Amino acid sequence: MPRHPRLFIPGATYHVYCRVARGEFVFDDTNEAIEFVEVLREVRDLDGWTILAWCLMGNHYHLVVKTRNVDLWRSMARLQGGFSRAYNRRHRYLGRLWQSRYRARVIDTNEYFRQVVAYVHLNPVSAGIADDPGDYVFCGHREIIGACRPFVIHLPSVIKGFGGGEPDESVTDYLRWMRSVAEARWAAAGVVELPWWAEAQHADEIATTDRHPRATTFDHQFLAEERSELSLSDFVARFQSASGHQLNDLASRSRTERHIRGRIEFSLLAVSRYGFRACDIAAVLRKGRNSVTRWLNRGLCDERNDPSFSEQINRLDAEISSK
Repeated sequence: MPRHPRLFIPGATYHVYCRVARGEFVFDDTNEAIEFVEVLREVRDLDGWTILAWCLMGNHYHLVVKTRNVDLWRSMARLQGGFSRAYNRRHRYLGRLWQSRYRARVIDTNEYFRQVVAYVHLNPVSAGIADDPGDYVFCGHREIIGACRPFVIHLPSVIKGFGGGEPDESVTDYLRWMRSVAEARWAAAGVVELPWWAEAQHADEIATTDRHPRATTFDHQFLAEERSELSLSDFVARFQSASGHQLNDLASRSRTERHIRGRIEFSLLAVSRYGFRACDIAAVLRKGRNSVTRWLNRGLCDERNDPSFSEQINRLDAEISSK
């Protein structure tokens, strides 16, 4: 079955989390941890992130970030892709570094904001590797309490979130929330059991259209409420019927304009509208994943700039979802 489409909100605050593949403790290497933080700072500066909390553990990381005008998924591709490519070059590795696509959840109340900032910075304590988060270098707690200069955290935004008064008063409020969260039973729970994740209908849900009507998919399409959940084989059959393209032709070596256009339409619909993975589409088309990514990107560009192509995609989508 396809993965669930994920909805993003421009300018929202997100709790973002991802683990390293096979549970390997990549960030126990101080040099690798420093490299990740440097890439994080680059993404922050390039894409206008406001970082409100962060923690880098041995085999995973947590971030609380507010986006600006760059979509979260684009920034995350820059962060995770940039670090993993450099890591693989340094160690002469092949294959993916991350266990799966990152998890993210919109933080849409002030209570959740205070809880998640405290939770993220308590991770070393919950994991039993530090008695005090102030003793752990790779998290934002030290920046907030003034134990070091802010080099990742945007301190004014954190202060605003914890009372917004004098800095000392806000830090006192922050520490009070740290104690409160440390005593909560869910503090050491898995990510999906946390209060701001518990309402999600599935693990990949970032935002919902009922609470966040501005939420859109990564290609800025509003999620259709009655969209069919199809198996890949059903999608292929419906696409062939609606488009007139046959899978054998699309999987052939032919490079005619018609076949290239069919591959673009197939890849765009499969990945952006129905949530199938690019690697699965590559297997169906008997092509490389890079080719599917290229067709997808071209389709996204044409959809934005070519009204007739956009109309064609919407027509195919309507036929596929209504059968």
